[in-house]
Amino acid sequence: MKNALLPFLLLAGVLIPLHAWAAKQVVIYPLGDSITFGFSGVAPHHEIPGGYRGPLLVDLAKKGIRCIYVGSSSANPSPALLRAHQVQQDGWPGWRIGQIASHVAQWLKIGGPGNHSPAYPNFILLHIGTNDIIQHYDPKFPHFGEPEVVFMRAMEKRMTKLVIELIHLRPHARIIIAQIIPIGGVAPDGVSHDQQAMAFNRFIATKLVPALKRRGDHVSTVNLHAAFQDALGLPSFRHMPDQTHPDPYGYRLMAKVWLRGILAILSKHGVK
Repeated sequence: MKNALLPFLLLAGVLIPLHAWAAKQVVIYPLGDSITFGFSGVAPHHEIPGGYRGPLLVDLAKKGIRCIYVGSSSANPSPALLRAHQVQQDGWPGWRIGQIASHVAQWLKIGGPGNHSPAYPNFILLHIGTNDIIQHYDPKFPHFGEPEVVFMRAMEKRMTKLVIELIHLRPHARIIIAQIIPIGGVAPDGVSHDQQAMAFNRFIATKLVPALKRRGDHVSTVNLHAAFQDALGLPSFRHMPDQTHPDPYGYRLMAKVWLRGILAILSKHGVK
């Protein structure tokens, strides 16, 4: 496709304007790590087929909205996704922000419907950052030697670069950035991983998204962390058996939050 056709979706040989949501059909690009893939700490297979993608497909259908998933991978589908022929996604277990950033342009080139065309999503659902925290990854400090504030600022810069790359690649897509779910464990410097996750989430909610909105970019955020908090607002791992990945109910919780974020945007365009 020529650049002039970026505001359109090619589906079954027909160009459809991305803002033609009145037909109640959305093209969604699930993007992230193992939490997008559908990994879980539940034995024996440690995978929840479809992750949040299966429940989200069903929840959208209940609202009368047809969901088309795009992405370069068809791994770990659920029976519902297989029946609907909506198995595509880009969730990559163990991957960090920078790894996603270095591959996403190529994935979008091949991740269209049926993996036969470029992908032009209406929505990009981005949940990433968990592995940067767990692996305590900073390429400038490979031996965990930097101060906590330096580690977090470097992570924020990588996230900003990724989101700006997504905006550049698909400027007409609505990018919904997740405030990531809780993480158990402790960093090498003694700070809890979840403290780092909450600091990263504050950056997303109070700095990254507002700054990009001021530029006029189509970005928003949903608080997936809050879906896994107890009545006191503290992180709860009740539905996260390994304190990193959700169980089946946890993935349904994620789907409900993504659904609210999508519906909020659709409602602004007159789709009820």
